[in-house]
Amino acid sequence: MKKTLKTFDPWLILFALAATGIGLLFIFSAGYPRALEKNPKALPTEFLLQLGFACASLFVAYVAGRVRIEKWRKWAKPIWILNLVLLLLVHFVGHRLNGAKRWVGVGPFSIQPAEFGKLAAIIYLGGYFAERKAWPNRFKPHKSFALKFDNIWIPKMARCMPAVWVAFSALLIFVEPDMGTSAVVLFTGFMMFIPGGVTKTSIAVAVGLAIFGGTLAVLKEPYRLQRFVDHPSRWTAKNIDDTEFQTVQSELAVSSGGVLGVGLGQGRAKHVLPATTTDFIGATIGEETGLWGSLLVLGVLGGLVFRLFTLAQRAPSRFGGLVLYGVASWLGIQTCVNMMMANAMIPAVGIPLPFISSGGSSLVALWLAIGVCQAVLAPEPVKEEKPKKQIMPVSKTPYTRGSKQVPVLTTNYRGRLR
Repeated sequence: MKKTLKTFDPWLILFALAATGIGLLFIFSAGYPRALEKNPKALPTEFLLQLGFACASLFVAYVAGRVRIEKWRKWAKPIWILNLVLLLLVHFVGHRLNGAKRWVGVGPFSIQPAEFGKLAAIIYLGGYFAERKAWPNRFKPHKSFALKFDNIWIPKMARCMPAVWVAFSALLIFVEPDMGTSAVVLFTGFMMFIPGGVTKTSIAVAVGLAIFGGTLAVLKEPYRLQRFVDHPSRWTAKNIDDTEFQTVQSELAVSSGGVLGVGLGQGRAKHVLPATTTDFIGATIGEETGLWGSLLVLGVLGGLVFRLFTLAQRAPSRFGGLVLYGVASWLGIQTCVNMMMANAMIPAVGIPLPFISSGGSSLVALWLAIGVCQAVLAPEPVKEEKPKKQIMPVSKTPYTRGSKQVPVLTTNYRGRLR
């Protein structure tokens, strides 16, 4: 398969291709009711756009996979700076849609920087942790507070700066507003603390700050708090058509699908849910293909995540292992949250299903991550030494040519005249 697909790990490509193909199928199924309303003979707009982005994503992954991993590591900080610039541009010149300002671009071409911010955070933290040295356990006692502040607290704060920058980028995404994506960025960065060698004390502090910040984020907007409060009683007459409408309709669709589903194209949820091809595409999958269809999707995405974790353990470099671990955490977190949202285990938080939900920026960012992972797995280039010029030894036994004695030249190669 490596020779056929010309890739360093074909399983990553196969899992990603399978997930993208499944996504195209269900985007077509979930999007055709709206297409029928506009033009009975037209294909769903979301399907056509996703098909075009899929072709572009494959090219992006191919190019990214041919870049040497040393360059990705070298570009870690410039990539992160570019990510912060794009996130800031969203707030100044971004496009607003459905009450949120998340896109930046010119004319019909626009991107959602927050989707690329997930991969940028992984590469940035991977480059930092790959060079980070262990914190010494013992220090010489300092007589004054000033010396202790200069020699201990200042270096500790400097070591925490990458986490602060990631939290700052998550804050920029949060105020777009996009609470779901900002939570994915934070949680993915937190997961990289584990292989990055962060101490247990620092991890505990990060968990406490994350809980405190998440609580403030929920309390900041009344509708978010109301969504969490009403979720346990979502089937009451008060909430079923109000704050919990999407969750109730998604849960009803998944439960009505049963084991085998109602059949492709026969679902009801896509006619009533507002985000049938994006956040709630899992409802259409569960309704039309049943339990086996949902397990198939989880199996494909789970296989991709498991493969990434496996490759991270035997990566040729520390930076490569951290990148593989981060991408696996990103895909695993996002998949679990989206499927739990579709099953009504948690309130709606607005996170797409990787490779399955429609969205050009999301698909390109995911395939770009697959390309970077392929670059990580590329074998180290072998430097070929230039062959040394061999000096042919001279035989000690001369032979006579005319009146002169001429030495016999010999070589080190077999099969030649000596």
